[in-house]
Amino acid sequence: MRTVLIHTVRNDAHAKIVAKALNKRGNRVITWLGENYPLRANVSVIHVGKEAEAIFRSDEVCFNGAEIDVVWNRRRMLPQVPASVDARDVDFSFKELQTAFASHDLYFSNAFWINNEKSTVYSDLKMMQLIKAQKVGMCIPKTLISNDPLGVRKFVGQTSQCIYKSLNGHVWHEDGKRLSTYTARIHESALVADAALQAVPGIYQEMIQKSFEVRAQFFGNYYAAIKINSLGLKEGDLDWRIGQNEIESCEAILLPHQIYKSCLNLMCELDIVSGGFDFIVDIEGNWIFLEVNEAGQFLFIEEWCRQLHLLDAFCQFVEKMDMNFQYTESASPIDIADFYEEVAAV
Repeated sequence: MRTVLIHTVRNDAHAKIVAKALNKRGNRVITWLGENYPLRANVSVIHVGKEAEAIFRSDEVCFNGAEIDVVWNRRRMLPQVPASVDARDVDFSFKELQTAFASHDLYFSNAFWINNEKSTVYSDLKMMQLIKAQKVGMCIPKTLISNDPLGVRKFVGQTSQCIYKSLNGHVWHEDGKRLSTYTARIHESALVADAALQAVPGIYQEMIQKSFEVRAQFFGNYYAAIKINSLGLKEGDLDWRIGQNEIESCEAILLPHQIYKSCLNLMCELDIVSGGFDFIVDIEGNWIFLEVNEAGQFLFIEEWCRQLHLLDAFCQFVEKMDMNFQYTESASPIDIADFYEEVAAV
């Protein structure tokens, strides 16, 4: 069995369910909470002779980097300067923490990464995803990424139906409400002032007339995919995440062979071993790539399509530590429902 490190944040139910499933299968699971470092966690590295030993310690855990077989980069949180630091030293402290944090991954030399930090940063760039998707032959929407007000107004004006996306997801908390970034329809007459367009670069794309959408989760060479009928949602026809609470079930769907191969090639280009792919299938049956989330949620796929055993597959993926992994369905696969009540009670 494996010693698995889950790097995540507090109150991550997704990570808690996976941790309990891995424990049930006999694995040792260590959870490292990013927000604990540096205030409630410390990392010490000792170099002696030809060896280096890294000790990671927090209120909850203590372990040696060399013990870890698998690192799941579920949710990474960059260190924050503690409030106790003198204002004059904040910049110095921040740079030191950032440098130390960036070096921590060096001390898991024996580990299989899902996914490594360098590839995580690289593949999180939506611009990079689009470039690499085109390289491997995927179709993408006509796209402008810009902060040039003249260029943005021209693109939006010449595109019969246009949408806007942010480069990163973001959450605002205002007046007791939680506001998030989602895909939005945009019209030339509704564009904000030039100063705002100049200040915030964005992604502007031609809106695809969709038939349905697909989420395909890859673990190595294995995938499980569902068909999402987003046009049937009261909300979420542009972004199904908005209306996901309306979804009770989805059909499993097979990827066309060329799409499957393109996904594997894109993962190779981005140097990732796991990722959740989003596609639109247009009214003519063409598969249009939207994005790949290297650390995205995947248990909802099993919720909406009970025949797909994503939790069992992921546990097996972790244990096999194989970038070319293929899932062998268990006689009695672990089911996410077995862990909901237990996690909710924590």
